[in-house]
Amino acid sequence: MVATLLRFLGIDLKRMAREAAITLALIVLGALAAILAFAFGFAALYLWLDEVLGTFAAFGILGAASALLAIVLFAFAFWRAPRGPRAHAADAAPASAAALAQTADEAVKGIAEIVGNGSRQQIIGTIAVAALIGWMLGRRS
Repeated sequence: MVATLLRFLGIDLKRMAREAAITLALIVLGALAAILAFAFGFAALYLWLDEVLGTFAAFGILGAASALLAIVLFAFAFWRAPRGPRAHAADAAPASAAALAQTADEAVKGIAEIVGNGSRQQIIGTIAVAALIGWMLGRRS
């Protein structure tokens, strides 16, 4: 029923899901290709160093370079800029309530702007999304 309503409004959930899946698959394939390229480059460097310096020197240089890269990456991971202090549980509730209220106010202003100045398709889409959210929240209760 919801898919039919959204399709009527020009929103095709199946197409959106298919496009997201294709994008994700291409990202994974790109990451695999990058790892493969790095491995071939590493192998080529080893073969060149093996011819120039010998087997043990090539292993030593590549091992030291890998260890140095690991140390640098761990240093970046663990010694980043200091973060602000964490809020205590008692302070978190008012802060999150204030943030939630501010976000809700911004959302209402944005919706009012769309309804006041938006096209017919934007208005119908906003009403459909609001109805969908209300329906989902109503089912949870």
